[in-house]
Amino acid sequence: MPQEINTFPLLSVEENLRMGAFITSARAHFVERLAWVYELFPRMRERRRQLAGTLSGGEQQMCAIGRALMSKPRLLLMDEPSAGLAPLAVEQVFDLVRRIRAEGFTVLIVEQNVQQVLDLVDRAYLLEAGHIRLSGAAAELRRNETIRRAYMGL
Repeated sequence: MPQEINTFPLLSVEENLRMGAFITSARAHFVERLAWVYELFPRMRERRRQLAGTLSGGEQQMCAIGRALMSKPRLLLMDEPSAGLAPLAVEQVFDLVRRIRAEGFTVLIVEQNVQQVLDLVDRAYLLEAGHIRLSGAAAELRRNETIRRAYMGL
């Protein structure tokens, strides 16, 4: 999932989800995957006929995440999933990522919201100017003074 909200604005929510099931193996399981995505994102079921471009930013992000999950990927890559979202929508997106992880998916997140992402992940890497400056278990990095001062304001 790219950083920018990435839906097809002139397609309905369900049409967007269908686009996520374009590979043959996903098409064969479309109905069951759609039911699963709607279970994860009840709001998407409610808005299934609504044009994706008319959804709120948080809802568009849910739609994009749902579309990415339609092919049941082994790895979900997310670039700045909280970018440009209201605080409540950010909470919802991170809660959804927790649920996705609980379903057994591996998620790789690039995120500037350090405090929230360290509460979500198992391992983290701090990149500066394209180089890994720190890495380790999230709990370890949460206690690291450099990170606490520079990125968490503590």
